[in-house]
Amino acid sequence: MIPLLSSAMSFQAASEQAYGASGEMIRLSGKVQSNGYERDAVLSAEPLSLEGSARRIRADDARGEGIEYGMMVGFSMKPAGIKHAQQRQYAVRSKTFQYEQLQQQGWIQVSLKRDWLLFLLSGERMKILADKVEVSEKGYAMGSKKFQAGRMSQMELLRLDTERQNASREYALAAMESEHAQLRLQEITMNKGALVIDDLAFSFIRDDNGTENRIDNAAVLGVFRGREEELNAEIDLLRRSRVERINLGVGMTQEPTQNSLDMKLTVPLVWNDRNEKKIAALMSERSALIAQREALKDKLRLRTYGALEHLAEREKRIKELRNNEKSYETLFHMAYKGFEGGVVPQFEYLAAKNAFYDARLRSVGLKNDYVEEMSTLEEKLGGVWK
Repeated sequence: MIPLLSSAMSFQAASEQAYGASGEMIRLSGKVQSNGYERDAVLSAEPLSLEGSARRIRADDARGEGIEYGMMVGFSMKPAGIKHAQQRQYAVRSKTFQYEQLQQQGWIQVSLKRDWLLFLLSGERMKILADKVEVSEKGYAMGSKKFQAGRMSQMELLRLDTERQNASREYALAAMESEHAQLRLQEITMNKGALVIDDLAFSFIRDDNGTENRIDNAAVLGVFRGREEELNAEIDLLRRSRVERINLGVGMTQEPTQNSLDMKLTVPLVWNDRNEKKIAALMSERSALIAQREALKDKLRLRTYGALEHLAEREKRIKELRNNEKSYETLFHMAYKGFEGGVVPQFEYLAAKNAFYDARLRSVGLKNDYVEEMSTLEEKLGGVWK
């Protein structure tokens, strides 16, 4: 079922490969890098300014008349508290992007795990249908001999032929679905050959002592925490911004009768309530964010425990069906032997055969449903269940 040109790797290695192929991960990496450059630009020294002046002077004494020339070099500097607050602001923003990266990585792993498990189950389905095709071929061959011996009617032989053709069509459809599942794996990892994950198999998940910890550390809640820290950093910056920068200047003035060395100091003061209004707005946004995060956490807890109950019920049904398969298998082998010996009617044989294979296929279908619901839960938590 898996092409010879395949790449076997661990789930973590396949995940790393998928990270590199993700457009969203590329965008977030660019945001982290851009944030670093923006931080360097904001914290870098302000450019120097050059100011020149000239004017005509008239005085009572002719010796004092002439042109006055002035030149001044100015520069700005930020208070240490402002620079520290800005450094923290960009550090926290970078941390928020990292939370988003972790969330995206978790979603990629969930998608990769789901597609791989569905591919494995499609292989199980193909194996069952291949077995069904083989049995149908044997049944048709047996019926042909009976028809030639006059022990079976043409209508009964046609019924066996129809069963054989239906089994072949089901197998062809299952093979196509399996191929599509493998193509999804190759697309998510951008793998050139068929992808094989050698350390990940279908397994059940259950409620354990780590469920609450998984909820607390859910990636989506981490993004909210990062945004809260970012708002705290913005509030701290505004509280320190009474004096945003100090402007200094050093220059010289030349007059007809004298030369002078000039100094200039400019301290802009923000004593109105503009910053207070901004701080109030950010604090209001932060309160809403915290309330939203707590509400989301409560919903996540409700969904998680509800999904675990559903998954436990699905696990029970899958195991019950597995036990029933043994009874269907025993009945089918008895019917096959009886049909071969001519003591079991064709209808009874076909019913036993179809019941056996339907039970096996139903078991695979229940596993598919289990994987889909498990993936939905893991997507909510932002990562695979470990």
